[in-house]
Amino acid sequence: MPSFIPLPDTPTPDLTTSTLLIPSISLGNIPQLTIDLLIHTFAFVKLGTLDDLYLYPFASPQDYATTATTTTTTAVSAQRGIAHAVEVYHCAALRVCLVQQRSPILPGCVDNYVTQTVMPFVKASGFKKVVVLDSLDAGVFEHVHAGDIEVYSSEILLSKSLESLKLSNETVLENEDEKEKDQHSDYVRCLLREFDLPRGEASKSDAELNDVDVSVLVSFVYEGDNFYDGEKLADKVIDFLGVEKKAERWVRPISWFGAYGDKPVPNAMEEGLFG
Repeated sequence: MPSFIPLPDTPTPDLTTSTLLIPSISLGNIPQLTIDLLIHTFAFVKLGTLDDLYLYPFASPQDYATTATTTTTTAVSAQRGIAHAVEVYHCAALRVCLVQQRSPILPGCVDNYVTQTVMPFVKASGFKKVVVLDSLDAGVFEHVHAGDIEVYSSEILLSKSLESLKLSNETVLENEDEKEKDQHSDYVRCLLREFDLPRGEASKSDAELNDVDVSVLVSFVYEGDNFYDGEKLADKVIDFLGVEKKAERWVRPISWFGAYGDKPVPNAMEEGLFG
């Protein structure tokens, strides 16, 4: 059974010339925030969902954006339907396809999720360029500052594992390397392993993936109000992809409002716990 389930009456375009963005479930949910901004700022169209067998059950109303001007913010009518745990969107103008994952992977199921859900979609769609978004705790690493974003290109990842890369030109002691090792999510490490990165004597020989250009963008943050970090990573993503942002500012979906106490507290049972 294919891992990608297209929406009824929604044709799936040729994705072979599109770049695929994959978010990790990581600190502050920065990758998910970034994907949200891309979806609602650009003309992304929902193509379908991926199999959610290995994710925590999830369903919610469809998220929607607001139309912002310099003086007013007008809510767009809510869309019908249900948002699923992991969805696929595409923007033909940008030639960018992205995955939005709203639910964590079940414990012990990372390998299965990557090998049975994500990679079959990558192979079936014929992507030649993949960008993985990740976020890490800036307090754990001595050679970065909060807000820094590191870019690991395919050329770098071919010869070195993500954990072994030095985060600056300074000398790093072995015990510091060990301390910083394993901070990257199992999900990101598993993805890179399936893409055969780094490559050595015991490398796989999967012809379908040998020519895929893989990059990882890592945002180093402190967990808290991370909306600005999401916007900063979104800026980095479009710069990395060579995309021009025509809007004055990023369009935030309605789900962001109220997350940090920026709307009145509901005062009646009818309004629900979250308003």
